[in-house]
Amino acid sequence: MSIKNRLIALLSYLSILFLFPLNFFKKDEFIHYHAKQGAVLFVLAVALTFTLWVPILAWICGLAYLVIWATGVINALTGKQEPVPIVGLIGERAPL
Repeated sequence: MSIKNRLIALLSYLSILFLFPLNFFKKDEFIHYHAKQGAVLFVLAVALTFTLWVPILAWICGLAYLVIWATGVINALTGKQEPVPIVGLIGERAPL
């Protein structure tokens, strides 16, 4: 796995930037895999903004999101193609 592919896969976990690898690297299985997971994480982040009205819930959801996000970033940088916790299976099945 080249460092270029790993860095492009990393873009998938940086908010809306998942659109770049998702649209332009469909033939690369590794990058596309991480782009789909990044898309699911982006949708999750948007949904979690509604928890901001309940401070304790926002802290718990925010911490859980941070762990999931960090796992995805680490997987992309180390060249692993493993699902992130909780939402990873959704990303694998997403028809993107």
